[in-house]
Amino acid sequence: MSTESDVERTEKSMATVSIKLPPFWPGDPLLWFAQVEAQFATKRVTSQDTKYSYIVASLTPDIAQEVRDLLLSPPQADRYKTLKDTLIKRTAVSEQQRLQQLLNEVTLGDRKPSQLLRHMQQLLGGKKLEESILKQLFLQRLPTNVQLVLASSSEDVKVEQIAELADKILEVATPTVNAVATTTPEVSNIQRLEQHVGRLSRQLEDLSMRLNRQQSRSRSSSRKRRDSPAASEICWYHRTYGDKAQKCRQPCSENTEASN
Repeated sequence: MSTESDVERTEKSMATVSIKLPPFWPGDPLLWFAQVEAQFATKRVTSQDTKYSYIVASLTPDIAQEVRDLLLSPPQADRYKTLKDTLIKRTAVSEQQRLQQLLNEVTLGDRKPSQLLRHMQQLLGGKKLEESILKQLFLQRLPTNVQLVLASSSEDVKVEQIAELADKILEVATPTVNAVATTTPEVSNIQRLEQHVGRLSRQLEDLSMRLNRQQSRSRSSSRKRRDSPAASEICWYHRTYGDKAQKCRQPCSENTEASN
């Protein structure tokens, strides 16, 4: 009958060749542990002690210092779980720090606008931020020329839709090396850029107009339902000819005097 130590040795011999954990990532320890545990599941590593050993071996010196007490005096039971919980607690960015990054430190860099938006949403964690505030924070991180194109966007346009349009604008505004090399007249490049930006602006305006029309129709329909007389109160002549009706048959709310 196999002992627990035999099982651990078997796991190590099966996994040592192929398991290589990525360096610990303090920027998002929960995501790092999700990747690590996927490897453990693939290699069928289940022992707490085996998992603990792999985690310890993957820690950089600065991260190891954060859990020095657990490394020098490992817990007798649930080693892996205790080490995981402690690492997350001691290295994860606090909610206050995430909000500070969101408000003051996040920049577009070499990311796409849609990637920037996802990063900003991740910094919020489980917190909810009013859509208009998040939209304003997002727009402030975009280049000025992109902000100008998106400035006319309706308040009803979702921030995710704005991010997709911003992706397209930047793709047009940042031509590839080959495109620049094969196009000789600089004026031609500028004209094409203006045309593309113009089309994107029209798309955004069309989207805003459609939303506004839908809201207007909805309000108009609601007013008509409240203000208009019921169809059964209007005679056949006025339903058919409207104001041009020469005759009217009572009862009819369009004409108080019956005419034949």
